Amino acid sequence: MEKLLHAILWILEKSPNGRARLDLAKLLYYSDGVHFQKHAEMITRGDYIHLEDSPYPVKLNEALLYLKEKGHIEVVPKIEGNGIQGFALRFLKPIDGLILSKEEKRVMMKVVEAFRGRVVDENRHYPNLYENYVVTPLFDSIPFSVARINTKIHVLVQKSLLNLSGKMFRVLFERSE
Repeated sequence: MEKLLHAILWILEKSPNGRARLDLAKLLYYSDGVHFQKHAEMITRGDYIHLEDSPYPVKLNEALLYLKEKGHIEVVPKIEGNGIQGFALRFLKPIDGLILSKEEKRVMMKVVEAFRGRVVDENRHYPNLYENYVVTPLFDSIPFSVARINTKIHVLVQKSLLNLSGKMFRVLFERSE
């Protein structure tokens, strides 16, 4: 769980406005997925389950509780005109002895930069990883395997996006003439 703790803190440190719990869960999943695609191992080395609205690290709640109790993160309510609209997790201080490699930090930075605000349109940024968790039945473990990460679904989605973008280009081109 030590890698998970460091990954959480690193992501929160790079997110000046904090992150919602589900956004953090998705960022961890996509970071692990991108790293797995390149190196056949995950950064956090943890298990993920498919919840209703996101891939979720099994040990995330335990890790957040530990980090909050030790004063590494704070939980701040998001107050808007119609009341409290969730909570933001914010970085306070690092854990001594950061154990993330330069490559792990580079991959996580790439993912964090892809989602500067909320984590939306994941299928546009990481379609194969998105499909990997979406096709997993609810409350089942999301498998990380070389055979599953680059699925035929991803190829079909990519092909349909290319066809769609080609049609849109043709329509825009014909209208401009």
